[in-house]
Amino acid sequence: MCKIIECEMDQKRITITEAEGENLPVVYCVAQSDHEILQACNEISCKKFHLVTIEKVDWNENLSPWAADSIVTKDDGFSGRGAEFLQWIFKKVIPLVDETLRKEQHVSYIAGYSMAGLFALWSLYQTDYFNGAVCASGSLWFPAFEEYVLTNEMKASPKGIYLSLGDRESAGRNPVLKKTETIYRNLFAFFIQQEQNVFFEMNQGNHFKDVDLRLAKGLTWLLDNSRKKEEETQ
Repeated sequence: MCKIIECEMDQKRITITEAEGENLPVVYCVAQSDHEILQACNEISCKKFHLVTIEKVDWNENLSPWAADSIVTKDDGFSGRGAEFLQWIFKKVIPLVDETLRKEQHVSYIAGYSMAGLFALWSLYQTDYFNGAVCASGSLWFPAFEEYVLTNEMKASPKGIYLSLGDRESAGRNPVLKKTETIYRNLFAFFIQQEQNVFFEMNQGNHFKDVDLRLAKGLTWLLDNSRKKEEETQ
């Protein structure tokens, strides 16, 4: 893979890494480093894709879909400016990617970890641009998010949705975080009922273990599964 652009835009770092091959998908990964993700993907023989990473993101401001009080710590209030951040991606990042890769028509996925995983899944309800999402250890405990999913429709049926969680992430004392696994299983069952192409995986460890590996596992499933789905429809 060849890193073809790395730039600062509106105090955020954007990196576009191009892979060799034709008709490859573009993966937008929020709030993670390109190097760690690519290394983890290589280790588990993930299919090729063009990678776009967006770093220097304010997790509580840019990635929260609406305002909410502190949950994890007393100082982590959420400002709910996710819609503004998503609009910024469409206005600034996606045009840059299309111009750089010289591809106006391509399959695009969005992926994220923790609050970025929440943002990735939530984005499917805001736009039909992304063909699927990886929500790795996503903050699906976010206030009212489960209800939002159960009462709203995605803009389009995605090619795939990957959900994962660590088996120790719901073991703490925080009453909100303790509900995370239950919410995951509820939403997974709901997506199955909707006949969505969805996969749910439990990983060993707490929220901070194997971050990039968990993302890579999600991308591997999504790219493999989407390809199979496309072949079945041909």
